Amino acid sequence: MASAEKIEQEPLPDRLVTGLSKIGLAMKSRTWRRQGRKGVGPLQVQVLRYLKTCHNQAATVSTIARELTVKLPTASEVIRTLAEKRLVRRRQEQPDQRIVMVHLTALGAKAARVEDGWPELLAAATQQLSVEEQVSLLTVLAKLIRVLQQKGEIPIARMCVSCQHFAPNAHKGGDQPHHCRYFDVPFGDQAIRLDCQEYVEVLKTKAKSA
Repeated sequence: MASAEKIEQEPLPDRLVTGLSKIGLAMKSRTWRRQGRKGVGPLQVQVLRYLKTCHNQAATVSTIARELTVKLPTASEVIRTLAEKRLVRRRQEQPDQRIVMVHLTALGAKAARVEDGWPELLAAATQQLSVEEQVSLLTVLAKLIRVLQQKGEIPIARMCVSCQHFAPNAHKGGDQPHHCRYFDVPFGDQAIRLDCQEYVEVLKTKAKSA
């Protein structure tokens, strides 16, 4: 009985954090096991995957550092290592040669694609949930990421909920209450995006008043 009472007294947020931590630990552990043998570390893989999502598959060193929430010297060192492995190519921009653009090479794109196993594994796991559970999980994840984003713990995420094009609950009733101004279409929670190429950050004035 004592142990049951102890379980009941454990705060629900603490149990949620424990669950999320276990998933994060599994992802990190698997990445180290797969990448360690090939000499490509987890942070290097994150850089390659991020560049794959960028326009022209290129970004500045400072942008990469900001997106991955690492210090500039750390990002510079990782990019230097990737360049030595011919997975990325560095190029100084004109006219300001202090700006260095990092371009994903064909070899780097292939490496990112081959080692990108976790999305498939997580997708297979989430398919075991009902559609309603999947929608609820997506909604919760978007809100959780948004809170961390507002606290400055993670970089701006290209999500619907923090986008200027997003009009939440613009349509009353039905299963498509939200509206995307960019595509000019209504949509429901099941269509909320966590990484959209058409994303435009909400203006600071709007963010404060929201």
